[in-house]
Amino acid sequence: MNRLFLYISLALLIFSVDVAAQRNRLISDIQGNKNISDYQREWVRVNGIVTARTRNGFYLQTPDSEVDKNPNTSEGLFVFTREEPTAEATVGNLVSVTGTVTEFSPRPDPNSLPVTQISMQTPGRDAVAVLSRGIPLPKPIVLTIDDFKPNSVDQLEKYENMRVIVSEMTVVAPTGGRVEETSGRVSSNGIFYGVLKGMPRPFRDPGYSVYDFFLGLTPKEQEEFKKTYPKMGRLFDHNPERLRVESSGLLGGIPINVSTNATVRNLTGVMSYSFRTFSLLVDPDSNHTVVGGSRAVPIPQPEQGEFTVAAMNLERLFDEKDEENSFDPAVPTELIENRFKKISNAIRNFLRMPDVIGVSEVENLAILERFAKKINSDAVSGGFDDPKYTAHLIEGNDPGGIDVGFLVKSSKVEVISVRQHAADEKYRNPVTKAEQILNDRPPLVLRASINNPSGGKLNFTVVLNHKKSFLGYNDEKNADAVRLKKQLQAETLARLVAQIQKESPTEPVALVGDFNHFLFSDGITDVMNTIKGTPLPREAVLYSSVDLVDPDMVNVIDLIKDEEKYSYTFEGNGQVLDHIVINQVFFKHLNGFRFARLNADFPETLKAETNRVERFSDHDVPVVYFRFDPQ
Repeated sequence: MNRLFLYISLALLIFSVDVAAQRNRLISDIQGNKNISDYQREWVRVNGIVTARTRNGFYLQTPDSEVDKNPNTSEGLFVFTREEPTAEATVGNLVSVTGTVTEFSPRPDPNSLPVTQISMQTPGRDAVAVLSRGIPLPKPIVLTIDDFKPNSVDQLEKYENMRVIVSEMTVVAPTGGRVEETSGRVSSNGIFYGVLKGMPRPFRDPGYSVYDFFLGLTPKEQEEFKKTYPKMGRLFDHNPERLRVESSGLLGGIPINVSTNATVRNLTGVMSYSFRTFSLLVDPDSNHTVVGGSRAVPIPQPEQGEFTVAAMNLERLFDEKDEENSFDPAVPTELIENRFKKISNAIRNFLRMPDVIGVSEVENLAILERFAKKINSDAVSGGFDDPKYTAHLIEGNDPGGIDVGFLVKSSKVEVISVRQHAADEKYRNPVTKAEQILNDRPPLVLRASINNPSGGKLNFTVVLNHKKSFLGYNDEKNADAVRLKKQLQAETLARLVAQIQKESPTEPVALVGDFNHFLFSDGITDVMNTIKGTPLPREAVLYSSVDLVDPDMVNVIDLIKDEEKYSYTFEGNGQVLDHIVINQVFFKHLNGFRFARLNADFPETLKAETNRVERFSDHDVPVVYFRFDPQ
């Protein structure tokens, strides 16, 4: 009797589950007007038109004649199939789909907003059935500026997985891609960022991440956070007005390679979400047009009585050798010569041959010397006076084999000394508890003298830097170690500045290079303020420092127009990573500043075009102009 009762109960349970799945659910009901579906983890059946296909699923949308009257509920869903969808899920088919409602967030970023989808998890139970073929696709929603008011991170949730059209977009970050260093092949990933026409370019702003605050902390933790750091200031909202465009994200999609400031019109596709950004997956047959875009423009020629200092991230300049116990690639000579040609063009014709160039991401002194000879030779053959660049580099500690070095125009500048600072300094890793090297690329200190055309010489010091990157900065396991390392590196540099100013109070000092941090604090570390001598108070930042520098330094980039404050783009946000910081003595000689816009605004595919200067790196080049006579 008990066994019979068990069989009957099990049969009823199976029947009830099957009935639940057989009862059609509206897509809008599953989506709801919240970020997380009320039907999460339920087995359901939905009907809709297939609007697009990807490598692991397809998009489904309610026919226009059947949409609900609530504008805040999306009419689209993504159906996750793991593999390329079968023929039943052909674009234009009206289908019935059985599966489980899930909310997807990527494992590396659990604080990202989730995407509501149907997951086909059980073969034989979950299925796609064709109800009709050749159905016209739903009319795309026209995105307007009103859709971005108020500007909140989930403002386009109401269009999630639906067809949309952007009538006119301004590109704010160029198309990315991938470079194979040993073959020279460059491929586009088809991904760029834009905003609706009329909206300003987005920049990384000060403050703690709104995602990490609202989605990474419980309400109780948020209250504790506010009490502990009451002066933290505003939160950075990640500029939700950005649209991430995946031009080759759908099957059959063709990459669109664009520069910043290009205008794209009539761009159609499906609205998805990834990398903390609403993403437009472009229709393979999108009837869009692209016009305009940024172009490389030479910076002004230094005038009589001026000299210039620049900082260039050369993005992994390696030689032909595969060094033992190193992660560096062996690059064919032809590819090295192609890179030399491209960067030499930039230095001679666009940077106007600065008197001192601090370079980062160079493998060794030998290849930097080869490059210096190439610039000199190209200059002479191009009708310029021989700049007589000399190379200076001291091996550092970077496991990937990249170092920092100087190119000095010896026709004008005399090198007094080049030394490495704090190469052996260590810190205790708070995660592993081990003593580790603090500076992978130790600061390189150049002391030099330049001839004043009106008579005499000016002695000055340039400290070249390439600080710890953001890699691992928000990693659950390694964040504490990465954040501490970045702040301790800043303190080491600040102490060096204090020492130089104490020993040589009348000497001009400049700190240049890739500092791998913003102009301001992000609420976690306070790198640039620490280096300048203006650290935030303890209650305003997670990793704080005391004031180590007196008199304070000046970040030249603080003085330029806001719309020019970027040397790099990351996920569509302009940001400054490359800085020039000077002491008060050098400030009296300051006569101008330019970012040479040669890289950050241009698509990765241009890296393969050796006759063009654009995209020899991913960082723009800061160049500062000094006059010999102070004022």
